[in-house]
Amino acid sequence: MKELYERLQKSQEYYAAELICNQDRSPLYRYSKAVSAYLKNAALTPYKGGKLYPCGRNINMSAQNAHIAVRPEYSYTLSCNMGLLKEKCPEAAEFMEKEHFGKVAPILTPHHIGGSGYTHSFINYRRILKDGLTGYIKRVTALPDCDFKEAMLILLDGIEAYRQRCISYLTEINADASLICALSRVPMHSPENIYEAIVAWNFVYYIDGCDDIGGLDRALYPYWKGEDIRPVIRALYENIDENDAWSMPLGPDYNELTVQLIDACHSIRRPSIQLLVTDDMPDEVWQAAYRSLASGCGQPALYNWHLFKREINSRLPEVTEDDIKYIAFGGCTETMIEGLSNVGSDDAGINTALIFDEFMRENLSKYDTFESFLDGYLSETERVIAETCEILEQYRKTRAEHRPQPVRTLFIDDCIDKMLDFNAGGARYNWSVMNVAGLINVIDSMVVIKRLIFDEKAYSPKEFIQKLDERDPVFLAKCARVPKHGNDVSEVNEIASVISNRVYSEFERHTCTPGGRYFPVSNQFTTYEYAGLNVNATPDGRDKGEPLCDSCGAVYGRDKMGPTAMLSSVASLNLPKVLGTPVTNIRIARKNIPTLLKPLVKGFFEMGGMQLQVTSASKEELLDALDHPEKHENLIVRIGGYSEYFNRLTDVLKKTVIERTEY
Repeated sequence: MKELYERLQKSQEYYAAELICNQDRSPLYRYSKAVSAYLKNAALTPYKGGKLYPCGRNINMSAQNAHIAVRPEYSYTLSCNMGLLKEKCPEAAEFMEKEHFGKVAPILTPHHIGGSGYTHSFINYRRILKDGLTGYIKRVTALPDCDFKEAMLILLDGIEAYRQRCISYLTEINADASLICALSRVPMHSPENIYEAIVAWNFVYYIDGCDDIGGLDRALYPYWKGEDIRPVIRALYENIDENDAWSMPLGPDYNELTVQLIDACHSIRRPSIQLLVTDDMPDEVWQAAYRSLASGCGQPALYNWHLFKREINSRLPEVTEDDIKYIAFGGCTETMIEGLSNVGSDDAGINTALIFDEFMRENLSKYDTFESFLDGYLSETERVIAETCEILEQYRKTRAEHRPQPVRTLFIDDCIDKMLDFNAGGARYNWSVMNVAGLINVIDSMVVIKRLIFDEKAYSPKEFIQKLDERDPVFLAKCARVPKHGNDVSEVNEIASVISNRVYSEFERHTCTPGGRYFPVSNQFTTYEYAGLNVNATPDGRDKGEPLCDSCGAVYGRDKMGPTAMLSSVASLNLPKVLGTPVTNIRIARKNIPTLLKPLVKGFFEMGGMQLQVTSASKEELLDALDHPEKHENLIVRIGGYSEYFNRLTDVLKKTVIERTEY
């Protein structure tokens, strides 16, 4: 074992080397040693000038460390280039396959949509600023002697070594003196001013691997003395964007920083800003949102604070009133409590359109009434959800035993107090969200079946499926004339209500390890393209292999009756049951945002809407970007639960965005 360790060290596989040693110690101890060794040895990323460091790509993902096969990763604990590791050290690759991957049950379903055991999270930035890492050292040192204590002290030692390496590097290259001065104090000590607070925040953000950036307005405010922080916040946003990173909640207690933080995001796609909208949100915050959305960045998305709070109070009563104000939405939109929770984020998925496709083709001829056919489909969907929850449970149980998360164990409450790993139940709150895809395709398809087979008896089930697959133009024209989701048609809304209620309710019948329940989410970002690849033609009009719907709104372009009708249709989906967040995309012309957005949001939220996100790019801009991508490198659109550069989308996804109705 010593020889293998030395070989791995020599080949710069610092992380893998520590995992292989100390097999008699706990997984948390070994993984903490691995993270610490990586922080002490991996190449630093280049300084780009400016007021923040680290900057650019995180060392876990940077090109400077591409030659390292095994590296830390914030969701799955580590990433492993198995091919590269086999070239360097076959014995180590065999060990990793057996010990790391082999002991955790896989999530094997045909419904993979956006995640497979994925876990976004927010570390407790506000406590890190308040206590400094010296406070964490004191808390850990006070614990009784055990592997947990040793593991956390080893990790803290690695973080401090990394900080000292950063300071030495910046000093050697004569970097910005104020940055060096700030890093010489923070995050070891509580910041003395707003700049030190942002430097500390940026540093620990990189330590966590660049996931969710957290609620800056509520946590930075105690250090603010009236400064314009937009330039340094913009530098922070550029770091987030370069790392393809994630989310930042704002509100519901607004302050002067809320406006500055929105103003700083113009024309950049990340972070995903999630503005918690209250009934009395100040006009200056609305105005900041108008300005930002008109810049074309898709930020902020708007969240119904009242309904999220109500649903958490009702279904997660363990969340205290003091803690609920730290509600946040990790990754795309997954609901969690900042700094206090472990929430499986798109932990698994349910492709309702795939279930429908298979069920329709095998069973349509067996039913005499539409109601019985619909009930049969919903019963099958409930069965698949239950089966998927059980598969996910095996993953979560084995992950809790074999795959710890050292950084999050250190920085998320109450892991230290419980002396328990983040994945094993250390966080104060635990639950999981699972992605529900294709539901709008199912709703529209069910309306077509009801009309053409059961009401009008225009086709037998066999003829219906045959003409559907043949793409018979007369048949398709009849399908197209049937009302679709997004136009506030009572018949469609009623079917939508029945389907969504049954599907969403099934999740909460199941509990998850290490505690809590499963909740649905609908945020099909770029995944709605590949989720449709294995789905045959469906009666709503999509052809075999074409993309599914994008989350909860109308299928691109099918909403013909205006924005109020579209949002009223979405509200028929029992949205409060989707505690993981139901995403709704809408495209509003820039010139209409100041007059249209606020009344639409307020009306939608009063109907039970939970979330709304806006793309302001016009159809003309999008079409021009198809022909001249070089002229539109910064063109941003909303896709699923986040903003993305239009040029990064596939041609198929670009087409769906272009076809969205513009209001």
